[in-house]
Amino acid sequence: MHLGKVYFFILWTHKGYETALALVSLYSAPELRLLKALHNTLWSCEHGRDSALWFIDAKAIQSVVAMIPHMPRIEVQQLGKCFFLVEKLGLDVTLIGGMDETMHRQDHSTSD
Repeated sequence: MHLGKVYFFILWTHKGYETALALVSLYSAPELRLLKALHNTLWSCEHGRDSALWFIDAKAIQSVVAMIPHMPRIEVQQLGKCFFLVEKLGLDVTLIGGMDETMHRQDHSTSD
């Protein structure tokens, strides 16, 4: 498994066959000391250093995650721009809603 940043998707046609491709750049493997120290809960990866661009089959994408910038506070080997992985960012917000209330129309007419 690799983590990558998707820039865009294209539909490639070659010899009559269409394939959806994604242009991506890869993140580094997670920083092992952070990963071990935090019991495999913080995947801190670098991006930007030697990030080659690759076209991959869009069907190879298994999940969409967010990579959030951060600066580790512990000493790690010469890290560049660091990002940590967050799954389902914002999905919990879609569950906020409270109770459904039905509005009833009130008749405010008076009879004389």
